[in-house]
Amino acid sequence: MEETIRVLLVDDAADFAAIAAKLLEREDDRFDVTAETDPSAGLDRLESEGFDCLVSDYRMPEMDGIELLAAVREREPALPFILFTGEGSEEIASDAISAGATDYVRKGTAADQYALLANRIRQAVSKRRNHERARRFERLQELTREVNQALVRADDAATVERTVCERLAAAEQYARAAIVTPTVDDGTLSGVTVRAGKTDDVDFAEVPAVRAAATEREPAVSATTATAGAGVNAAVPLDYESERYGILVVGMTADVPVDEFERDLLAELGIDVASALHNLDMRDDLRESEAKYRRLVEGNLVGVYLIQNGEFEYVNPRLAAMFGYTQEELLSDVTPFDLVIETDQEKLRRNIRLRVSGETDDLRYTLRGQRKDGTEIEFEVHGGRIDYQGEPAIVGTLLDVTEQKRYERELERSRAEYRELFESFPEAVFVRTEGDTFRAVNDAAVDRLGYSRDELLSMRPRDINPNEDGAAEADRIASLSKDEIKRFDTTHRTKSGDEIPVEINATLIPYRGETAILSTSRDVSDRVARERELERQNDRLEELASVASHDLRNPLNVAVGRLEWAQEECDSPHLDDMETALDRMNGLIDDLLTLAGRRRRDADPTAVDLGSFVDQCWTNVATGCARLESDVGTTIRADESRLAQLFENLFRNSVEHGATNGRPQAGDGESTLRDDENAVTVTVGTLPGGFYVEDDGPGIPESDRNRIFEAGYSTNDDGTGLGLTIVRDVVEAHDWEICVGESETGGTRFEITGVETD
Repeated sequence: MEETIRVLLVDDAADFAAIAAKLLEREDDRFDVTAETDPSAGLDRLESEGFDCLVSDYRMPEMDGIELLAAVREREPALPFILFTGEGSEEIASDAISAGATDYVRKGTAADQYALLANRIRQAVSKRRNHERARRFERLQELTREVNQALVRADDAATVERTVCERLAAAEQYARAAIVTPTVDDGTLSGVTVRAGKTDDVDFAEVPAVRAAATEREPAVSATTATAGAGVNAAVPLDYESERYGILVVGMTADVPVDEFERDLLAELGIDVASALHNLDMRDDLRESEAKYRRLVEGNLVGVYLIQNGEFEYVNPRLAAMFGYTQEELLSDVTPFDLVIETDQEKLRRNIRLRVSGETDDLRYTLRGQRKDGTEIEFEVHGGRIDYQGEPAIVGTLLDVTEQKRYERELERSRAEYRELFESFPEAVFVRTEGDTFRAVNDAAVDRLGYSRDELLSMRPRDINPNEDGAAEADRIASLSKDEIKRFDTTHRTKSGDEIPVEINATLIPYRGETAILSTSRDVSDRVARERELERQNDRLEELASVASHDLRNPLNVAVGRLEWAQEECDSPHLDDMETALDRMNGLIDDLLTLAGRRRRDADPTAVDLGSFVDQCWTNVATGCARLESDVGTTIRADESRLAQLFENLFRNSVEHGATNGRPQAGDGESTLRDDENAVTVTVGTLPGGFYVEDDGPGIPESDRNRIFEAGYSTNDDGTGLGLTIVRDVVEAHDWEICVGESETGGTRFEITGVETD
C-alpha cells in the first residue's frame, strides 16, 4: 500500500481553495488535501497535524506567501513549500526561491496546471521522504554499529539487554525499546514478562507484532491502538538456533512506516543480540579456559587477511588496527613483507611459497613485525591455501602475541633465576608434599648426602633421617603455615653412613598447583661441637666451683670465727680491714657458685608481678641509705629465681658504684655507701617490650660500657667483677637484650627489652 501524501493548501479565496483541493486529489489518489483560508490558522494546523507539503497563494491580506514561508521555515525547515499564485512575476519567483521555497507554480484555468502542481508536489515530497529515509538509514546503520560495539563490551546478559534497550530508546526514531519473555501455550501467547527497557506502560501481550513474533518466531510489524500503546511497533524474536532468548520490541516515535530495509536491519540486530546472549550463556562452561587466556584474548583481537601474488587482497579492520594502518593503506600501499622485519621476511616468503605450491595446506608460525608508528609487534600467523578468482591465494588470521611472548620470556627468565637461586643456595633445600617423596632437591643436598638427584627424588625424609619420628613429623606438618617458619634440630645420614647434625627451617609454599613443604637444612656440626665443648667447660667450672665451695668455705669460716674473737678482745683498725677482706672472699665464692650453677639451667618462665617482685628483691640487698623508686605495674613472663639474680645484682651495682662528688670512691678506705643526704636513688620503670633500672650516681664512662659484662671486670677495688656477668647470663637465658647508657641525671641506665608481657 502506497503512503498517503497530506497537503495543506493555504489560499484566502475559500471557493478557489476548495476547488483546487478537489482537483489535486483527482490528480493522485494518494493526495489528502486540507484547505485553509487563514495563514495564521494554517500555521496552527501545521503544528497540530502532520503534513507532507504546504501549497500557498502569494497575495493574501494578513500575511503574504513569502511571509508565511518564513514562518513555516522557523517551525519545519525541511517541509516542502510550493508557492502557487496567479501573479507570474519573475521577481516574486526569485524572492520565493531565495526565501527557501521548494518550487514556484503559476495558477491557471487549464487542467494541466493542476497536473503540473501535483507533479511538483509528488517530486518535492518524494525528495524529502527519500532524504529522510537516507538519513534514517544512516542513523539506523550507526545505531546498529553502536549497539554491536556495546555488545562486545558487555560482561553479562543483564548488561546486554539493558544496553540494547537504552541505545535503541535513546535513538531519535524510536520512542521505546524493551526485551520481553513471551509465554506461549499451544501456539497461543498467554503472557509477557518485561526483562529490560523502556515500556511506556505498554501492554505488550496486546501488541499484534509481539504475538506474531512469539508464535511464528519471525520479525513482525504492527500499528497499535491507545489501549496497547499507540504507534508502530516492530517485534524481533531473539533466537539462536533452537534457543529462545526473548523478543526485542521497538516502538516508533510517530506513525512512520517500517520499510523492508529497517525490518531486515532490526532482524539482523536481533540475531546479533541473540548471539551475544548465547555466547554469555555458554561462558560458564568455558570459564576455566577463559581465565587462562582472558588477558590474551581481551587484549588482542584476531585479524583476517587474504594474500594473493604477494599482496593483500583483503584485510579486516582489526588487522589494520593491529598495525596502525587503515584498510585502504594496506590494500594499496603496503605489502605483507612491509609489515615484517627484514630478518623474518625470508621466513614469510618461504611459508607463502609452501602453501601456494600446495606442499603444505596449513601452517601456524610466529613473525616479528613493525607497526606504522615504529613500535615492534609479534604476531602468530595461521593460514591455508584457497582458490580466489581462479588463482591460488592464502587466507588466514593474525593474532597479536606481543604481550604473550613478553610474558613467556619473563616467565622463562623468572624460572631461570629461580633455578639459579635454588641450585646456588648454600644450604641443602628439599621440596615435598605430605607423605610423598621429595619433589625437588638442590645441588647442595646432592653434594652433602652423597646420593644422586634421582636417588633423592625417590626418597622420603625418613630415608635420610635416622631419628625421624612419624608422629612428631605429623605434628610439625600440622602446625606449619605459609606465614611462619618452623625450626628444629635433627640428624641426616649420608649415603656412606655418616651422620650430620642439621638445623631444619620449614614452611609451606605453593608448588605446581599444590601446597608443598619447603625445608632448608643447615649443617650445624661446628655449632654442636662448640656446644659440647661448652658443656665440658661448664662441667669443669661446676666441679671447680664445688671444690672452691668445699675447700675454701671451711678455712674461711674458721677465719671469720677467729676474727670475731679477736674483735672481742681488742680494737684495731687492722681487724676491720680483715673483716672486709673476708666478706669479699665470701662474696667471690657466692658469685662463683651462682655463675657456675645458673649457666647450666635454661630459664623456666612463669607470670611475675614486676611491681611487688622489685620491692622484694630490694629488701634482699644491703642497700644502706639508698632509695628505690618503682613504678612498674605490669606482669612479665620470666624465671623468678634468675630474675631475682638480675635485679639484686643491678641494685647492688648501683649501691656500690653510686658515688657522687660528695661520696668517697671505693679504695679510699671508707664506706662505699652514701649517708642519708647523698644516698643514691635507684629507679625501676617500664619500656615498650621491657623495663629499665637506672640510678643517679656518677654513671659509667662510654669507653668502659663494652667491658662491664666481662667476667672479673670491676671499677670497684672491693668488687668481684661477676655481678654484671650474672646479669648478662640471665638476659641471654631468656633471649632478651640488654644495653647500658646514661640516665637523665647522668647516672647509669640499664635497658632490658624483648620481654614477654601478660
